[in-house]
This record gives sequence, structure tokens and C-alpha cells, in this order.
Amino acid sequence: MDSEGNPEINITPPEEIGFSLTKEFLEKALDKEVEKFSTNIGTNPGDNYMSIMHAIEVTFKGEKKSHHCLIKCYPNHPGRREFLDQIDVFNKEFFMYQDFLPQLKQLAVDSGAEKIVDLSVAPIQGGNIVGQTSKFTEKPWSDENFILMTDIRKTFGFTMANRIKGLDLDHAKLVLEEIAKYHALSWAYKQKNGLDLLTNKYPVYRDFVYENEALWKDFEQLMDQMSDNAFNMTEETLGADHPACKSLRNAMNKESFNRMQKYVGKNGINEEEIESYLRIKPEQDKDYNREPWLLGTHGDCWVNNMMFLYNDEEPKKPVKITLVDWQVIREACPTIDLAYFFFSSVRAPIRIPHLDDLLKVYHDAFIRYCDALTVTPLPGFTFETLKRRFRRAEIFGLLVGLPLLNVVLKPPEESIDMDTVKSDQIVDLFASVVDGSDKNTLLQDEISATVLNLYEKGVI
Repeated sequence: MDSEGNPEINITPPEEIGFSLTKEFLEKALDKEVEKFSTNIGTNPGDNYMSIMHAIEVTFKGEKKSHHCLIKCYPNHPGRREFLDQIDVFNKEFFMYQDFLPQLKQLAVDSGAEKIVDLSVAPIQGGNIVGQTSKFTEKPWSDENFILMTDIRKTFGFTMANRIKGLDLDHAKLVLEEIAKYHALSWAYKQKNGLDLLTNKYPVYRDFVYENEALWKDFEQLMDQMSDNAFNMTEETLGADHPACKSLRNAMNKESFNRMQKYVGKNGINEEEIESYLRIKPEQDKDYNREPWLLGTHGDCWVNNMMFLYNDEEPKKPVKITLVDWQVIREACPTIDLAYFFFSSVRAPIRIPHLDDLLKVYHDAFIRYCDALTVTPLPGFTFETLKRRFRRAEIFGLLVGLPLLNVVLKPPEESIDMDTVKSDQIVDLFASVVDGSDKNTLLQDEISATVLNLYEKGVI
């Protein structure tokens, strides 16, 4: 085991990655003469489902200090490869690292706000998207998709938080500041470039997950199984006659997928329609601004896609965060990112009593960053409006969060190496990941507390 608890397992690059990870390859990518290098597994089973990560330690000629990189690439499993192709994840992430995130950082510089809106981004050295040319050569490096980046764990000391435990208030506030930073930058980019929609300039910001009905059709049986688990767990905790159980069944019905689609539509959320899904509707307000909020969202804001840097004091506190895994970006309402984050990464005993305070952190940060970037915030953006829009986004958080928690709260000792699953079908792979969730008491407690809270608030 290494110092971070990762197994020291050597790999055979040509067979595992699909192209030769050679001295010549690294010299081209890193623009230095390589003395020696070695490779190990980059993540533990259960930490990454959308790709395979390999860690590289390289020493350059004339230097004594080693340098650490990660290469992110396609898995071997044919079902996973087909799934990744359908949702275009590598193209999205490479676009973000190579193109859009640098533009956002430059926007902050041009606005004189780089010390205030200092978005943290993991450096990349290069990559390849099949069918596209590379900035290093006139043709792609290989017939495989990959991204080569600095390993910010070994290089700077970043680490992941505990996904089972979830984030405490210090971590959650830091995350919300960073999400607000990215949201404000993407919103400022639209304003300063005269864009009604980001997708008009960058089609890669279209949603490729929920618009793919054929893909979700394949997952129907698995989704039904996870929904049944959620129902059973809630009934066991609250009692089958509790009205929250009936409300949960009404919320997670056969229309669930269509509802999720409505949250990520190209032209934003129809406020009136979405609020009709709430059990207790908000009060009528003739002055309420129903204009859609649309900006660049991360799309996958859960704890394993966040890397934290800590101070040297005891007890240690997080002082910096870097968002990683920009694979499912979409132009959408910012409350979608917030709901996804809260329901996946902040456990109910922290989230429920502190929700308003945490939303205020996001609200104040977004206003502060927009001011620094000299742009007007989103239309009608007030704290009360944010709370109202977040409340209806909690339905999305419920529909997405409950299935996701089956993965998030799976004990590490039960984690599955998905490339070892025999079936070629992606649905069977995910079924193996959630297998045994119906016996997970931590999952039961989290789901029951969440459902009860949403019922008491009149969301469901």
C-alpha cells in the first residue's frame, strides 16, 4: 500500500490502456527527456465508474525529483466503452480542461478579478479524442481516448473526503464557494460574449444523459429495483401507513424520467410546470420573475469528484478545493448542481438543519463573484428566489439522489471492479454495483430521513 492507502499494483500499459505508454510518448506529452517512469493503479474500486485511472511517476534527465501524473482512459469492458460513447464524456471533459476552463480563468484576469474568482483547476499535459486532431501533432496520438494530467494528490497534497461519512459544514461551505465561482464565471462568459445559450457556441454543453431515452429504457428495470428498495426502506423505518411513504411512491412513478428531463431542457426549467409537482405549492406572487436561470453546470457534483487541500493544524481543516471529472457538463439551472451535491454528498443530519445557511453561502458567493466580474447576476436572483427554486429542484435531487446513494454509500469492502464483471451489458454492471443495497442500514437511515424531511416540507 502507498501512503494514501492505494494498492501498489503494476500494470502493463499496452494491454491495459489500448496504446503504448512509452518513454517516447511521455517525452512528447511532457516536453522533457525522460530518465525513467513507472505506473500503478490510479484509483481504488468504487471511486471511479466512468473511466480508468493510472498513476505515473516519472523522473526527467538531470533532475532528482519525481513528477506525478494521471492518465485517464477508456475501460476495457465493451459495455462501459459503448456507454461512455453514448454520453460523450471524454469529449466533454477534454473540452473543459483544454479549452473552456482556461477561458474562464482568463476572463477573471481580464476582469481584474483573478484574486477573487480564482477557480482551481487541475493542470493537464495533453490528451486525445478519437476523430479530433491533437495540439501536439497533426493527427491523434492513438486510436484511444485519454487525458493526461498532473496528479494533484502526489504533487500538491490534495485528497478525497470520505464518501461514506459525507461532508461536514467546513467542507460543504468550501464546495459551495467553488461551485458558485464556476457558475458565476460561466454566467459572466455568456454575458460578456452576448450568448443567449452556451450551447449555441459550444454544443458540447448539451445534455447527453437525460436526452437519451433509449439509454434510459435499458435502465428501467434497474431503476425500478432501486426505487423498490427505497420504498421498502422508508416503510420499514417510518411504517407502511406513514403518509410520507405514499408521497414517495407518487414522486417516484413511471413519469420520473420525463420529470428529470424537464429539469435539464435546452431552454431551461418551466417554473410553473415544475412547481405543479410540489405537494404544497408556493404562494402566488405576481412579481415573481420566472425567467429561466441557465449557465454552465458541472453535472456530477458528488464527493468523489472533489479534491481537498488541508492546513497543517490539528484538527485539520479544508482550505482549498478542486472540482474534477468534468464529464457530464450541461447548460442548466444552477439549483440542479446544488440539489445533486446536497443529496449525494452531505448526509441528512448535517444537510437538513443547516440547509438555509448553506444556501446563503452559495447565494452570497455568487453575488460576490458576479460583482467582481462586473456582470449583473441571474434574473431575479435573490436569496428568497434561490430558496424557492432550490425547493422545486429537490424533486430532481430525490429522483437522482436516491439511486446514486446506492453507489455512494456502498461499503469500500464491497466495492466492485467493474472490468471483472462477466456480462457485456452496462445495466448488468451497474446492477452488480448496487447489489446488496437493500441490506445497507446506513443507506436506509439516509433515505428515510431525506424522504421524511421532503414530506414535512411539502416537496413530496
